[in-house]
Order: sequence, then C-alpha cells, then structure tokens
Amino acid sequence: MLKEAYKKSPYFKNQKGISLIEVLVSMLLMSIIGLGAAFVTGRTAVMHRDQNIHLHTVNQLRAELEENGCNSVVGQHDLQIEIADQSISLNCEVEDNGYTVSAFDHVNNGVKSSGVNEIIVRSTALSIADTDTFVPVKVQMTP
Repeated sequence: MLKEAYKKSPYFKNQKGISLIEVLVSMLLMSIIGLGAAFVTGRTAVMHRDQNIHLHTVNQLRAELEENGCNSVVGQHDLQIEIADQSISLNCEVEDNGYTVSAFDHVNNGVKSSGVNEIIVRSTALSIADTDTFVPVKVQMTP
C-alpha cells in the first residue's frame, strides 16, 4: 500500500493555516468585547445599587424629620436609622434662628395659645455621619 502525502490531496491543496489565524483573531476580538460588556454591566449594577441606597436614605431622612424633627431641642444630636438592614448614624442639628413670627387669627387677635403672640422659628438639619461607609452619597437635608 502506497501512502500519499497530506498536502498532495486535491482537497487540502490550498490550505495554508490562514483560517486558523482568522479564528484566533476573531476569538481575541470577541473576548475583548465580552470583557468590555462585563465591565459595563458591573458598573451599571453598582450605580443602580448606589441610587437605591440614596433613595432609601432620602426617604428615611424625610420620615425622621416629619415624625420627630430631632426632638426639636436646640443643639446637636446623634440618631440611628435603619436602611436595608444597616444601621446608619445621623447628625441632627436644631438651630434657633433668632427670629419670631407674629401669629394672628382671622380677626387680628394674637394666637390664643401663646402668651406673647409669637412663634419661635427653628430649623432642623439632618445629615449622614462622615464615619458611615454604607451610604455612598452623603445626604444632608435642611429646610
């Protein structure tokens, strides 16, 4: 039996390994595109998580201001709230703005519950403590 050489067959006469190089280059390009898509997907997921935490933080701060108002005692206070099962430290500062508003009823009489017919205006500021690392954007709410 006589053996014929591999390259002498008419089917393999024109193959010189070029298609293998083309396949390797296309695999390299596809892997670069795949890595880029994975990176973009990862960054999008992190941004989405940060936005959700920020939204929950703002909602919790609004609820805290509406319910307690930092107890309306002038000075600085430390509070704790829960966001996504994490305990978050808050700095609460209540300031006496130094001015009063005169309050009258519909017949121009002073407010009956107040002896001096004035309401003291105070402002409350809530902010995330600098030591907190869970909340990515440090929220501060002031009137």
